[in-house]
Amino acid sequence: MFYLKIGFRNLLKNRRRTVLTMLTIVIGMSALIMAKGFINYSLWGYRESIINGGVGHFQIYKKGFLEHGDERPFDYLITDYKKIIRQLFGISGMKTVTPRLRFQGMITSVDKSAIVFGTAGIPEDEAQFTTFSRLNDGKQMNDSDPYSLTIGGGLAKSISAKPGDPCTIIVSMKDGSVNAFDFNISGVVQSQIAEYDNVYALANLKTVQKLLDISNSIDTLAVMMTKTEYVARAEQEVKDLCKGLGLEYRRWDQIVPYYYVAEDFYNSAMNVALLIIFAIVIFAVANTMNMVIFERIREIGTIRSLGTTRMKVMKIFISESFLLGLFGSILGIITGMIITLVINYSGGIPIPPPPGNSRGYQAFIQPGLLDCLIYFMLFIIVSLLAVIYPVLKSVRMAISDTLSWI
Repeated sequence: MFYLKIGFRNLLKNRRRTVLTMLTIVIGMSALIMAKGFINYSLWGYRESIINGGVGHFQIYKKGFLEHGDERPFDYLITDYKKIIRQLFGISGMKTVTPRLRFQGMITSVDKSAIVFGTAGIPEDEAQFTTFSRLNDGKQMNDSDPYSLTIGGGLAKSISAKPGDPCTIIVSMKDGSVNAFDFNISGVVQSQIAEYDNVYALANLKTVQKLLDISNSIDTLAVMMTKTEYVARAEQEVKDLCKGLGLEYRRWDQIVPYYYVAEDFYNSAMNVALLIIFAIVIFAVANTMNMVIFERIREIGTIRSLGTTRMKVMKIFISESFLLGLFGSILGIITGMIITLVINYSGGIPIPPPPGNSRGYQAFIQPGLLDCLIYFMLFIIVSLLAVIYPVLKSVRMAISDTLSWI
């Protein structure tokens, strides 16, 4: 405590220099907090847009579907799915489980056609899986019209269709024959992924089962937890259930693995920013402490000639550097949080559509308490490292040299 008092008084001797050095730390800390908060929100939004864009937290299939389902989809259908759904609802944190049946073929409007990779599901359940998709026009499909169809914006553009227009979907059945049903386009949706919108269609499950002539059969059970944080806790139960019933599953991040590519990119960019800011802080604090120490060389010589040890002299200057880092970090966190609140309450930052995405978004800043604590500790450590060289250089000088220092 004694050395902290001495260090605090020494900082007050030259307020202007102290303020300028602390300002460097404040700017660096607040910039890091906001940058990390932006990355946190971007990754959270990316993750949730995948999960709530139709993927869900888990997808369950018949064993062998993931390896051979693209070649022989009709050989890996689940028939007793209602029993499985009841068992899945026994898992803690379960929100929704919905059956799905994939189909692919051609969709034709009055004068144009395109390839479609569609999903058949239960309308009210699918609405809970697509909360991040935006309805651009019309309305979602519903049970009151089993032949209603919701399509992606890119697909609607390809076939020049709009809500209310009729269309025909042509598919191949299990025996190789071709079947076709007429549908009415009820709505046009837009997800985050442009390529997905170019082929997406959502139809009524029972209607598509009739179209493919596979009644009471599905190929996928999509699972939604109440929170993404519950996935790790529920995975073992899902795994055990699948093992006992001859099923297999995938988590959302296994279905869409490129999420981790984005995460690695953001983390790499953050690490580069961290190194640059730390380098600036080290040079700023080192420069300040270097000037402070060499202005007080004769003072160091005087107190050493009176019996003060080198370690005690070092403690005085280390306490000054520690207080610079401490106060600068605290003020930096407060400044960063204030700016964060201003940006968030003003509506966020408008971001244009990233590559491969169909629409932009409003980005907010979401700093974490752990991030703030880590940066707080790192800035104090950096401030202490910055003073080591100049203080060692000064205390190693002979007392006679320090007393004659000009």
